[in-house]
Amino acid sequence: MSRSTASVQLAMTADPTPDPTPDAEDRGRLEESRAWNIPSYLLAGVLGFGGLGWLLDHLLGTDFIVGIGIVGGMALAVYYVWFRYGTP
Repeated sequence: MSRSTASVQLAMTADPTPDPTPDAEDRGRLEESRAWNIPSYLLAGVLGFGGLGWLLDHLLGTDFIVGIGIVGGMALAVYYVWFRYGTP
């Protein structure tokens, strides 16, 4: 048996399924990811919907839609964070 055939045979006999239990390093990365994702969602909700409200205010000549956009964006962002990270 040649060297390349032996390596292919070894690769084919190895167990291809990874271990489903995360190690401590993976859990640490997951927690770090959550620590950055949650404030990012909250900020994006406020800025996105606040910006949309400001644009509508500018186009319609009003001055109250931006406040509705900011509060609504925060409420939707909090709901999304709760839905995504609050349940096990």
